[in-house]
Amino acid sequence: MFMAGEKVSFVAFRGINQDGGIMMAHLRKLLIVSCLLASASFAEASGVVSEQVNFLAEDGRNALIYTTSRSDYSNYNLWFRDKEGYDTEDYIKDFLYIYPYEFTWDTVSRNGYTLLKLPERSFASLEQVEFEEGVTLQVSEDGVYTYDNWGDKVKTPDGHYGLWNSPDNFQNIAYSWVFPANLEPVEYRANREGEWVRRHNTITYYGSNVNDLVFEIKYRPSSHETYEALKKKLADESQVEIAQEPTGVKLTVAATVLYPSGVAVLSDTGKSILSKVAETLKDRRNLNIIVEGHTDDVPISRRLASTFATNWELASARSINVVHFLAEEGIEESRFESAAFSFHRPVASNDTEKGKAQNRRIEMLIVESGRKG
Repeated sequence: MFMAGEKVSFVAFRGINQDGGIMMAHLRKLLIVSCLLASASFAEASGVVSEQVNFLAEDGRNALIYTTSRSDYSNYNLWFRDKEGYDTEDYIKDFLYIYPYEFTWDTVSRNGYTLLKLPERSFASLEQVEFEEGVTLQVSEDGVYTYDNWGDKVKTPDGHYGLWNSPDNFQNIAYSWVFPANLEPVEYRANREGEWVRRHNTITYYGSNVNDLVFEIKYRPSSHETYEALKKKLADESQVEIAQEPTGVKLTVAATVLYPSGVAVLSDTGKSILSKVAETLKDRRNLNIIVEGHTDDVPISRRLASTFATNWELASARSINVVHFLAEEGIEESRFESAAFSFHRPVASNDTEKGKAQNRRIEMLIVESGRKG
């Protein structure tokens, strides 16, 4: 059992217990454990058919999870571990859909648990879930996501783990992931024998007579080829930070590298860096470039006030001049967006000179056409 106050992540359990029930638990960092339990009106347990579909969000860290189970049992109960200060409705605040919805609550019969009692033999739900990084989700420096449904390696009191049934195995189970356009599967495997099928942006595991299922799903942004190309092209440019984002690639260049202090005219070093960027991107016509100008919070000096009234004008001029240069290098103007944020989106504290230097920057977000960064 999980002790009070223990930090737990999202894990899904399903099981038919010794009383002839089906259990599903979502162990989450909120310390809520919800279990699906079905009471049998007959002596022998029958097979359970279950499906789970994970609709992955564009950020790669959240999902909508649709779950359904069917058996010959007469009813189901959703079990939630009691949490201090929770009303009954708080336990299902992340559920967008529950069927059947004609349920009742039982806060008495099971010590330490609140039960949501469902009167049907079939059950379906839609839940919004955030994967917990470092437990169920690992993200590498090059932007590869690895999801493990048994990330915390905690077993149930009777020794089950992952996705499970008790006392019998799943008769049939389908476990699917639906990927958004900006993410793509890399590797996927289960610890039990079964068949994987990939169709378009969906992967599905089909298993029969299986139990204690552990799934490892690896996926990455579909822009990974652009990321690798820019890393190679800019390998000698230590002043440029390249990051793989879920929706694209982000380049960050210190403003002092691109521009002399207090001006918006590109330096020779800045032109050299941007030429390499243009060479990499100009033939990738499915990609757009969003150029953002950022400053620190130091007011414009009196000497420069006639040119740039505030940091808004300075940030805007620097962003626009990057666009002009990249366009001159062969990238169509229709592929650009220019934005300025003045000092309102800092990445470091403006209380130190080091922080101010980090905040004076140009960011370029390379995204697929029609997609925002």
